[in-house]
Amino acid sequence: MGCTASSHVLENYGEDDPFLQSQKANDAIEQSLQMGRQNDKNEIKLLLLGAGESGKSTVLKQLKLLHKGGFTHQERLQYSQVIWADAIQSMKILVIQARKMGISLDCDDPINKRQLFECKRILLKAKALDHIDAGMAGGSDFLNDYVLKYSERHETKRRVQSTGQARAFDEDENSLLPKDGDRAMSGETIIDVEYGFARDGKLDLQQIFQDLDEDSDNDHMFLKERLREQWQQQQLRHQQQHISNQDIAHAIDQLWKNDRGLKQCFARSNEFQLEGSAPYYFDNIQKFADPQYVCSDEDILRGRVKTTGITESDFNIGSSKFKVLDAGGQRSERKKWIHCFEGITAVLFVLAMSEYDQMLFEDERVNRMHESIMLFDALLNSKWFRDTPFILFLNKMDIFEEKVKKMPIRKFFPDYQGRVGNSEAGVKYFENLFLSLNRSNNKPIYVKRTCATDTQNMKFVLTAVTDLITQQNLKKSGII
Repeated sequence: MGCTASSHVLENYGEDDPFLQSQKANDAIEQSLQMGRQNDKNEIKLLLLGAGESGKSTVLKQLKLLHKGGFTHQERLQYSQVIWADAIQSMKILVIQARKMGISLDCDDPINKRQLFECKRILLKAKALDHIDAGMAGGSDFLNDYVLKYSERHETKRRVQSTGQARAFDEDENSLLPKDGDRAMSGETIIDVEYGFARDGKLDLQQIFQDLDEDSDNDHMFLKERLREQWQQQQLRHQQQHISNQDIAHAIDQLWKNDRGLKQCFARSNEFQLEGSAPYYFDNIQKFADPQYVCSDEDILRGRVKTTGITESDFNIGSSKFKVLDAGGQRSERKKWIHCFEGITAVLFVLAMSEYDQMLFEDERVNRMHESIMLFDALLNSKWFRDTPFILFLNKMDIFEEKVKKMPIRKFFPDYQGRVGNSEAGVKYFENLFLSLNRSNNKPIYVKRTCATDTQNMKFVLTAVTDLITQQNLKKSGII
């Protein structure tokens, strides 16, 4: 009996002892941390980088199609709104840029081209934001991007702030860590009264609606957006004069098909900022005009929603777990990249081959290819990626192959010695240029030619890339 009582007391003593309880808790935490470290070790982290509008997010969309069952219904509805707004604004841009370039437009002739003249009038009178559901399009993030792209005020601001110098980051690559004064990163919100923006990138919507200078009574490119109350009153006053989606779609269709000046202007679209998929939008304008339209896979691959910050996507590919990090490529987004540099298995750098003759959105005096060269150089030779393999996607190959027939590479890269109009010589030139930036004898760079909007091409390329990365990871882990 004494032994039994003693045993019971010892058991109770063990359960109540604070030291033993603390030790058990520490053991459980350590076990959890070890499991987390093991999971991180087994997980393949792929970082998508590149300059703005290079096609990074389209690569991620293809991964979703191949390994995650495609896009949600909500995403399809969102893109239908965004594309419709971009289609309207893109045609307006062509009209205005043609005038700036001195190109004669058929739609400016009210006597001999009365129908086209009327189409132009309908187009310039239309207010894109009146014809979409801004909330469904992405809310304040969408409006933020919309204003940056289409406000004349912000275009003027970019022009004034232009340096004409290509650069990878705002500061030296070793000084990428956010500083105490970086209020945008710390979450502090400060309203910039002049431009209607908070310093954290959010919008003061009331100010922004006032900033959009779009007068419906003239041929200015953009029509003035009123405050919400004013907008509602305007709808009541002008119900009888309301322009329908079908009216706008018909106007865009006719202008695109029949105005020779607009086609001449489009042929020179490398000289100004225009959505890369604008021709696709115009060719399919009738379906985008339908308020009930739900975007197809191809529509979403062609459409563009700006990447802000870092997005993380998880994929199970074969027996491997992939975490893909997609980082916004414009200059204002790059200071955020530092937060996802650690523990990367491979970097996938996307280069838009077709943009050798185009200027940056952020600085229209800087060639996009020059900026990509500097960015790739800084990343490739950074201390963060000393032992990290790089995969270089030579993207937008379909556009590049057509463009080199009309636009000589030598005009923008005087040291190019290849034959004029030869796309293969052009590809090899840029491929060798980027490979020559590698200052390490041990760092591998794998080059793939891609067309990110072509699902079959990307299925083949992405399968090869994921197999390659998996093999590299197994070798690094010592498993093979």
